[in-house]
Formats: sequence, structure tokens, C-alpha cells
Amino acid sequence: MDWQGKKIILVARTSWSLFNFRAGLMRALAARGATVVGGGVGGDIYENRIRALGVRFENLQIDQGGTNPLSDLRLLYSFYRWYKAEAPDVVHHFTIKPVIYGSIAAYLAGVPNIINTITGLGYVYSKRGGLLRRIVEGLYRVALRCATHVFFQNEDDRQLFVSFRIVSAKKTSVVPGSGVDLERFRDDHADQRVGSPGVVVLIVARLLKEKGIGEFVDAARLLRPRLGNAAFRILGGIDASNPAAVKQEELDGWLREGVVDWLGHAEDVRPALRTADIVVLPSYYPEGTPRSLLEAAAMGKVIVTTDTVGCRNVVEHRVTGILVPPRDARQLAQAIFELATSAELRARMGAAGRRKMETEFDERIVIEKTLGAYAVRLADAASRS
Repeated sequence: MDWQGKKIILVARTSWSLFNFRAGLMRALAARGATVVGGGVGGDIYENRIRALGVRFENLQIDQGGTNPLSDLRLLYSFYRWYKAEAPDVVHHFTIKPVIYGSIAAYLAGVPNIINTITGLGYVYSKRGGLLRRIVEGLYRVALRCATHVFFQNEDDRQLFVSFRIVSAKKTSVVPGSGVDLERFRDDHADQRVGSPGVVVLIVARLLKEKGIGEFVDAARLLRPRLGNAAFRILGGIDASNPAAVKQEELDGWLREGVVDWLGHAEDVRPALRTADIVVLPSYYPEGTPRSLLEAAAMGKVIVTTDTVGCRNVVEHRVTGILVPPRDARQLAQAIFELATSAELRARMGAAGRRKMETEFDERIVIEKTLGAYAVRLADAASRS
């Protein structure tokens, strides 16, 4: 495939999301000679980091969870004007609002190749049904009819969309999440735990109830008498705009109680992962494929997570970690206790997890599959012209 002269636009909700999950894809496209343009909510350090990759960046006004029809119509129009002016060969959308409104706008603007990645179903599908879910499904149905290809990050999500006739099966495929950079996240076997207070159990997640933060805290309470000086740590920020966010006063209560430690948000999660013995994600949120678990496994950490969509893709039960039922703090505590009391089990499962990342979740697998989809669509478009 000759990428010279091809213009590819990649759009996520924020510059943070675009850089953290798609920097490898942007580098790969630029290295092949394509012109790459990014889009999303900017105004932060990530916008500049994207530009440092040699990628132009368009600052867009995208509400995270707003349902204001006028705001969404303005977003649709801004996409349309942008795509009409840029005349890209391919647009690729990530996250819900770019997928929905970007796809419709790209179709109206005459973009020949419209690619979408469904990165997870989000809080609309977590436990909220009713009118909002029906509206979102209707919008997805229209948007994905405009698309030329749709990637899903797990087979469960793909099957759901196909069975509900939201998208045609023939235009879909599955990629292993956004992949993980195995050079950046690696088990270096360095002793990073000098002075640590016993076994360290870590959850890396936004402080959303559906991420299982409450169950993690309950499990920590149950285990305190049994594990003595173990540390239970939360790494992640409070997403105040999300209806399912943990309230600051609730977090403050946990900290006063001394049941968990809160590390806040970190740009680089590797230092916290290095000090962890066990990484936990008791999510019942409709995940795509959780990047936090991929990064932990790549660093040789044993994982405890729930047997739910997305999470179970990462962990092979009792081989690379332990799967537990969602919303069950007691079984979560039992799994943590089993691993906390066996260094040999942690080491064996952690090493198996690293091997799984190397064979199934290497970021290069996702990038090559994505570039392959672009190449097929570009060739089809060229044959029709």
C-alpha cells in the first residue's frame, strides 16, 4: 500500500484519549508517509504531545455525556464543515460521540472511508435501560449504517450490536482492545518494593461505582484482619461529570477509616504498577478491553477481575489470574487472599499473563489490523474511481 498523499483523520473525545490510546497508530501512519490529523477536546499538554508526533490537531467542542440536542447538532455541523474542508481519504472515530456524529457528518461530507471503533458500551449500557438506551441505539444504528468498517474490542459487544441489528455483521471485526506497548510496559524484574508494607493490592480505574470501587473497599475491610499490614491502593481520578462517580465525601470517609490509600490521578501508571503485587478490577461496567489490565499483565502482575464483558478477555481463569462474579466483595476478597498468601502463585500467573500479552495483545497486532482495514477500503475506493 502506497500511503503517500493519503490523509487520515483520527478523532477521539479528548486529546488525552487520542494520545494515550492511539499514539502508536499515529506514529505508524506518519512513518508510512500518510498525512495524519487528530481531533478532540484539547487545550492541554496532550494536544502538544500529539503535535510533537508530526500530527496536526483540531480542537473540537465535544461534551462527554451531555444530551442537549442543540449542542449535538452544533457538533454534527462542526464535524461536517471540518471534513468538507479537509477532504480526507479515511476518518476513524473512537468513543461514542465522535462515532455517532462524526460518522453521519463524514457521510454527508462525502468522505469515502468511514471507520469506527466501539471502545466499550459505556454507562448507558451498564444498568440504565429505558429511553436513553433506545435513543443511543437508534443513533448508533444510523451512524454505523454510514460506516464502511466497524471495529469492536471484544466479541460480546460485536454480537450484541449485530443481534440488535445496529450494524451489519459483514462490516465488523474484532481487535484486542487498543493493545499494549510491550516495550514501555514490561516486567523488568527490578526490586521496586523495598520498604513496602507487605502485600500491595492496587486498582487502577476512574472512581466510578460501576468500576467496582465499592466492592474493592469492602474486600479491603474483610481482609484487613487476615492480611495485617497489606496495602490497598486506588490509582485514578474522580470523574465528577459522570453520574456514576464516587462522591468526594465518600472517598474522604474511606481515607479517614484507613481502609484504602488514594494515589490520585497519574499520567504514568508504571511506578504504581511496579510496586503492586496484585492488580484488581472488579468492574461491572461494559468495558471494551480494559487498558489498565493489559498494562498490568504486560508488567507481569497477577490480576483479579470480574467475569464480565471485556474483563474476561484479558484473564485466563486460574492461569493468568482469577475471575470472580461481579458485585461480590466476599469472593473478591477470597481471590485476593489466595494470591496474597502465595508468592509462587503470583509469580507463575504473572509470568503467564505477560506471555498472553505478547501473543494476543501486542499493540502492533492492533495497528497492523487497523492499517489493513484502511488499505482494503482505500483500494476499493480507488477501484471504483
